[in-house]
Amino acid sequence: MLAELLGEADLPPEQQALASRFAGGAMVISRLAPVDYHRFHFPVSGLPGEPHLIPGWLYSVHPIALRRNLRFLVENRRMVTLVDSPRFGPVAMVEIGATNVGRIRQLFVAGRNVEKGEEKGLFAFGGSCVISLFARGRIRLDADLLEQSARYCETYAKMGERLGTA
Repeated sequence: MLAELLGEADLPPEQQALASRFAGGAMVISRLAPVDYHRFHFPVSGLPGEPHLIPGWLYSVHPIALRRNLRFLVENRRMVTLVDSPRFGPVAMVEIGATNVGRIRQLFVAGRNVEKGEEKGLFAFGGSCVISLFARGRIRLDADLLEQSARYCETYAKMGERLGTA
């Protein structure tokens, strides 16, 4: 499923470079409800590359919808940006469009260093989510986040709150 998320599903396994870089690593899904702030920010400092658009549908990413069909995450329209972070190594940011979110707008300049928390882009109105992928062994997620995740519960987080440590 990782190769599908990153847009490499149609490639032979030996050419799935992104999927192999993040296999066995950590994934954080940050879901935005329609009432939330719909701008997204870099979770790490580093050098971002060019965003890559992967066409798709606009299914709901609400937890109830995802419990019925987790494949919505790989079937929806999404944009993938790699960030080369001195502290965390490669980090992939995957913005996923959802119901009523037909546009994912990038506001950063590829190839220019960014600071953690710097604005990356925005979604049009609606529910949507951002997935942050970390390579194996590059982040230790905080215990409260892991406990909530193990119980299939969302953890309400505010911009700037810590997810874990390098």
